[in-house]
Amino acid sequence: MTVIGLDPGFGGIKVAAIEEGTLRTAHVPAAVGVGSTDLGLLSIGVLGRRRRTRQPDVVTLNGVSYLVGHNVHHYGHPIERTDLLRLAGGPEIRAAVYAALARVLPPGQSTVHLMLGLPVQIMADRGQAQATLRTIRGWLVGKHPFTVNDVAYTVQILAVKAMPQPAGTFFAWGMDDTGRWVRTRRDLTVPVAICDIGFNTLDLFGVEGGAVIAHYTAGDTLGMRRAADLLIDDVRRRYGVRLSRHQADALLRERHPRLHTADGEVPLDDLVQQALGVTAGHVVGFLERHWEMGRQFERLFFTGGGALLLKDVLLRHYPHGILLPDPVMANAIGLARYGVRIFRKEKSKQVPSPRQHVPSG
Repeated sequence: MTVIGLDPGFGGIKVAAIEEGTLRTAHVPAAVGVGSTDLGLLSIGVLGRRRRTRQPDVVTLNGVSYLVGHNVHHYGHPIERTDLLRLAGGPEIRAAVYAALARVLPPGQSTVHLMLGLPVQIMADRGQAQATLRTIRGWLVGKHPFTVNDVAYTVQILAVKAMPQPAGTFFAWGMDDTGRWVRTRRDLTVPVAICDIGFNTLDLFGVEGGAVIAHYTAGDTLGMRRAADLLIDDVRRRYGVRLSRHQADALLRERHPRLHTADGEVPLDDLVQQALGVTAGHVVGFLERHWEMGRQFERLFFTGGGALLLKDVLLRHYPHGILLPDPVMANAIGLARYGVRIFRKEKSKQVPSPRQHVPSG
């Protein structure tokens, strides 16, 4: 049985696949566009061979090709949707998911069970969550033939279950790749808080005694998109250059961000630090409104790509907080681990042994 944990972020699609206790992960930038990577005979000779930029994947579905991942803006026009309805199954989200699945599944035929992570904002509203999940299952469950870079795949998704995205971090911390809880039993009962900062979402998640603490759980569209938009505006105003959101997000993550302009190469350190500082202030303000100083939690985790960028500010305000070793992939990994546990139980219920009692839970 292959179980996929899928974290469909606005900045990147994160997937984790577990098969027979072996974990594989992939992170694909969620940039999708229309264009072509075929430049014919265009080149600048041997001078251009020293530093080749990474090409996007070419994903073909239903006879139409899309560019997905790195440097889409070099080859076509990026489609930059950040609304929650993008998850409803349009061609751009399908192409991005297929590109990610191709990184963790072999070519040819694959059969999988999928555990999906959705933002807290969606999961907290029963009606919206049910409608969203019904729509997503409508396009995810079933057979998916596609090609990635001319390699053919057919993925049969048998079932889709959903959890709040930050719950994946809790499972990544507490479970191993067989779906077994490896922390102490006490760790299941103490109050735990998770702050998940993505590109377009900021999710707060509180858990105690195996139940969600509603008072400490909240969601907002207060992610790293705020910093990217600030940088886009500042760069356009100062240098007259328009950046895509994915370009801006990449600059936010560079150690020494620089930009080529008509006036030559310019450093962007000051603009990046300003954008990150303003965004960090909004994030900390949101945290303090809902958690105050967080002293009520025995465990406090920061996760997501935004937490990696803002870690110094976050840990200064919440010194007992912990940044997980791989905060970008933590949700997908945890969702896959929990999926192994849940789908294995369901399978055992469907085919009970005639000589053995099958536990109910």
